[in-house]
Amino acid sequence: MKKQNILNVNACIAYTPVEDVHLSNDSMKFHKKMGYRVVGEFYKCGYKFNHWYNMIWMEKHIGNHSCNPEKVRWFEEIRHGLES
Repeated sequence: MKKQNILNVNACIAYTPVEDVHLSNDSMKFHKKMGYRVVGEFYKCGYKFNHWYNMIWMEKHIGNHSCNPEKVRWFEEIRHGLES
């Protein structure tokens, strides 16, 4: 993604203040370990297994935010540089 000039990556994850048999917060913990941070939370917006769950947005900056960012490149433009 860095080679494509992408600067931010985002994840939308189901989240619960109290873990239960249907939902743990392992995905949030994984993303946090990978350098993401929570930037937003929506309350009781997902319903499954007769429970309401929250959603969190997590974000990670992977590039420098300059005044004149480079144009995002399509994957096909960089594919050959990635193959070995």
